[in-house]
Amino acid sequence: MGLMLAFPVLFLVWVIVVVPATAIYDRSHQVFIECTVQSARLYEGSKRYVPFRVIIETEDCGPISVARGVTAENQQELADDIEPGQRYEFRVGKFERDWWGPLRHKTGASFKAEAYYKVVPAPGQ
Repeated sequence: MGLMLAFPVLFLVWVIVVVPATAIYDRSHQVFIECTVQSARLYEGSKRYVPFRVIIETEDCGPISVARGVTAENQQELADDIEPGQRYEFRVGKFERDWWGPLRHKTGASFKAEAYYKVVPAPGQ
């Protein structure tokens, strides 16, 4: 009987405490990953929770999803502005980079990035 109660309680703790805590941690612990872009496309999955996002395929980091600031009006433009073959820095949460990201990649899902910036080489490089 106790084991049957443990699973729902653990699930509730996970949903109510762990998931929000990791999101709060990630907002205050941002890190950058640098990746070479292969392509960018519009998100074509379920549009229930985050309807507008761009999926950026990279050579060295796997797929990266960007939703912050993406709207119906600018989604296509943002995807078109990504230059294949160029290096970009993606701002992600530390927990996302170290824990969620690797788990997502094993299942074929993407990193969630808050923002991205094209890497501009220093003069003379």
